[in-house]
Amino acid sequence: MKVISLKKDSVTKGGAVITLLPEDKEDLFTIYQIIDKDDELIFKKKFTSKLDETGKKKSTDLIKLKIKVISNEFDMKGEYLKYKGITVTDETGDNKPVGKYLGFTLDYVYPFTIIKHNFNKFMQKLLNDACNVEQKSDTAAIVLQEGIAHVCLVTASSTILKQKIEYSMPKKKRATDVVKFDEKTEKFYKAIYNAMKKDLDLEKLKTIILCSPGFYAKILMDKIVQYAEEEHNKKILDNRGMFFIAHSSTGYLQGINEVLKNPLYASKLQDTKYSKENLIMDEFLLHLNKDDDKAWYGEKEITKAAEYGAINYLLLTDKVLHSDDIAQRGKYLKLMDSVESNGGKALVFSTLHSLGEELDQLTGIACILKYPLPDLDEDNNEV
Repeated sequence: MKVISLKKDSVTKGGAVITLLPEDKEDLFTIYQIIDKDDELIFKKKFTSKLDETGKKKSTDLIKLKIKVISNEFDMKGEYLKYKGITVTDETGDNKPVGKYLGFTLDYVYPFTIIKHNFNKFMQKLLNDACNVEQKSDTAAIVLQEGIAHVCLVTASSTILKQKIEYSMPKKKRATDVVKFDEKTEKFYKAIYNAMKKDLDLEKLKTIILCSPGFYAKILMDKIVQYAEEEHNKKILDNRGMFFIAHSSTGYLQGINEVLKNPLYASKLQDTKYSKENLIMDEFLLHLNKDDDKAWYGEKEITKAAEYGAINYLLLTDKVLHSDDIAQRGKYLKLMDSVESNGGKALVFSTLHSLGEELDQLTGIACILKYPLPDLDEDNNEV
């Protein structure tokens, strides 16, 4: 993300004017979290003039426009973020036409400006993280089973499927079938290897997880080394230490979450960004299942625990911090400050990720306590 300029309190108290240029999918997700309904956007949009007398199109002009946001459409996998709104007059009064319904799809070519009426600490952190190269994804995963594999990037917002490889494997009933099976298997592993080279940047990654039921991940590792030696691919051979093999119950995407949450792999994943969040969510669910009064969810219960200074980990979804209710949003930000001032930590989970979806089903706010506190869900109004 390139933040070209950021001026706070430029519109109203607590607001900001931000000019930026997204550079990848993760930047689109950051922008999606920042822009609210009724914020204003200034952008450039191409318009092709009507046909002339000869039937040919006239020139294509790049027009500067300003809209007040009404709604958005976002698809992380499709790399698509579009805002719809009503055109409004800009500072010079040149924005024409005014009052027209218009859409704006973000791209990586032209910078645009966000005029926000509520810019808070959480949004500032989102921008800081997006501009910090170290905050980008450092973990990839290839999860597979017989005939199917998924090459993915594991990011703060989601597990992004880069490529799916699928082969129909013949049954081994006769000797000729065995030969066909072996040929198909070789093509399958070679396709995974080529997808990995195409979609994963080894220079930016710290860890590549190979996970599967059975021995498929181990075979893939051997094949990767074999193919790299045949091609004299030093980039892979010099970085073979970043690969590690893990067991999962499935070759589909949920297998990656199994590995990230598995304490057996914690030491190997401790330097990656997203293993800690998985382990903390797993710890929360463990306390919840044990019913030991150390895990709670719900605004009332969490607020009460924060007043006691008893929260070790505060878990929130990006959805509650992106609430349309500005007062509610401010309340959660103050809650985060309160927890951190008492030695706890606040973690924000994306609802585009399975962990965030799980937390969202539990009201979107939860906590792990430093010590058990029973009866947080009871009203203490007795004198």
